[in-house]
Amino acid sequence: MHDTQKKPSIFARWLAVLTATVLAATVAAQNPATGSIEGRVFDAGRGGYLERARLTLEGTTQEAFSDSSGYYRFTGVPAGRTQVKVFFTGLLSQTATVNVSAGQAAVHDITMGSAPAAKPRATGDAVQLEQFVVGASKEMDGAAIAINEQRFARSIMNVVAADEFGTIVDGTPGEVMKFLPGITMDYSAGEARTVSMNGVPSSNVPITVGGFDLASAAGNGTGRVTNLDQFSVNSISRIEVRHAPTPETTGSALAGSVNMVPRSAFERSRPSHTASVFLTLKDGDRSFHKTGGTLNEPTRKVTPGFNFSSVVPVNKRFGFTLSGGRTSQFAGQDQVTNTWRGGGTATNGTTFPHTTPDRPYLSTFAVRGGLKETTRHSLAATLDFKFARSDTLSLSVQASRFEEDYLSQTLTFNVGGVLPGNFTPFSTRGTTALGDLVSGNAGGYRKNQTYLPTLRWRHDGPVWKAEAGAGYSRARYNGGDLERGYFANTSARRTGVTVAFDDIFYLRPNRITVTDGATGTPLDPYRLDNYAVTGAGSGQPENNDQQRTLFANAQRDFNARVPLTLKAGLDVRRAVRDIRGATIPFTFVGRDGLPSTTPRT
Repeated sequence: MHDTQKKPSIFARWLAVLTATVLAATVAAQNPATGSIEGRVFDAGRGGYLERARLTLEGTTQEAFSDSSGYYRFTGVPAGRTQVKVFFTGLLSQTATVNVSAGQAAVHDITMGSAPAAKPRATGDAVQLEQFVVGASKEMDGAAIAINEQRFARSIMNVVAADEFGTIVDGTPGEVMKFLPGITMDYSAGEARTVSMNGVPSSNVPITVGGFDLASAAGNGTGRVTNLDQFSVNSISRIEVRHAPTPETTGSALAGSVNMVPRSAFERSRPSHTASVFLTLKDGDRSFHKTGGTLNEPTRKVTPGFNFSSVVPVNKRFGFTLSGGRTSQFAGQDQVTNTWRGGGTATNGTTFPHTTPDRPYLSTFAVRGGLKETTRHSLAATLDFKFARSDTLSLSVQASRFEEDYLSQTLTFNVGGVLPGNFTPFSTRGTTALGDLVSGNAGGYRKNQTYLPTLRWRHDGPVWKAEAGAGYSRARYNGGDLERGYFANTSARRTGVTVAFDDIFYLRPNRITVTDGATGTPLDPYRLDNYAVTGAGSGQPENNDQQRTLFANAQRDFNARVPLTLKAGLDVRRAVRDIRGATIPFTFVGRDGLPSTTPRT
């Protein structure tokens, strides 16, 4: 006999499998056999909630990370008893059993850092010491947070917690960032102002606050450089330095970017208040009495300062932070500059004869005495609203003011020329009447105001994670000089003199001799009546910088054999910079109305 029954086609087989799958999913939906686990991870030692604590379900591939408020969530957990394990750098990992009911959310809060309870001891038993736990200091807590962020970051990143360094007297983020690998701080007038990364110039290192561009209006021209001395570190929680650009990074980040994360009210379980008061002084002047300053009146060089910070979680739905501070600092800016012919400066064979690198000679010596007084004010506030289980809205305002008065005086000795045989590495005798003396003064003041209001929404759901934000930052720079009673720059000169350097060592010549070129009479280079004023200038710069940021994105993680994350969004940034000002020249003349480069008697 022959079996005449036909085998089902491939299409029929796939249709049957698909139908069975749909029916199984429908039955599962009608009779859910899974639930979820959610809760918060709390650090008892630090008194705050932990961000990016790693949680796993034993026997599965599921893992989750806590958010900035310590919240975590597992979905699709089989009903029954399951083991939840939590890990955070610097703390002992913990494992707990959680009962999951079908179709229900099991709430499991985790407290880390607490010591185990002592076990009762029977009379006559041997005494056994309990576990000895060393409490972590504030600095170690900050280091652990930073290391944990780096451990689980999706790209190459260095993180430093602001608390790790304690009180930063001058308040600038650059004094914290300079210790990070790959970071080079560019200093100007003793201030850590700009950042370069891995050899890339500062114009290609974006600086953001919570992901929003920070405006900067001081001394940048039309470039993209952001000055850090206009911002205070007191209002931020940590600094993130990303070395590997990602698809969502701006095009200007050639080597990476820097993001300063503001404080959040949900970092703590209970209110936390810190404050400090301090005195600031430099080695150049440690006197408590008033001494000569940048203005016409003496000022104090030992100055007081303070800062404060409050993190207040009012309840599970609302909290706020408030921080601020004031610092005042005096700094001397003394400097000497040596010009060596045959070393760093070329010879010409005529006025400056040729020499070999092992026999350079000093042709110019300049000494500068400078004073700078800086005052900073900062104030920041954040309002955090948790209007749903997975949604948080944060309103943040950062404001700072920077004021600086500076004054410097530079005296330059130029030999003008040297005859062959009149020089050694230890002495130089200039050609008669070819030398000159130049006295230059520079002074002024500048005021900077920067503020940054931002609004940010975060959604941390069981399936989707999304965020959106809008921010506006504005910085204003004003400079001047005449209002303080001096010019931005002045110069006075005495020509036709003979200059000689003797007893030269690595820093400067120990003896400088100046004589009149015509008479050979010794000349005192420190008497103002031996000079003639040649010119002066005044500057009144006014710069404004505006940065607008708007972004929104959403992402979803797929926990398959090969982990996959899909993320999409939009990012709009606009920068407007307005630069104004001019240099006004002044020419000084005597009573006869004629300018001169030599004093008139």
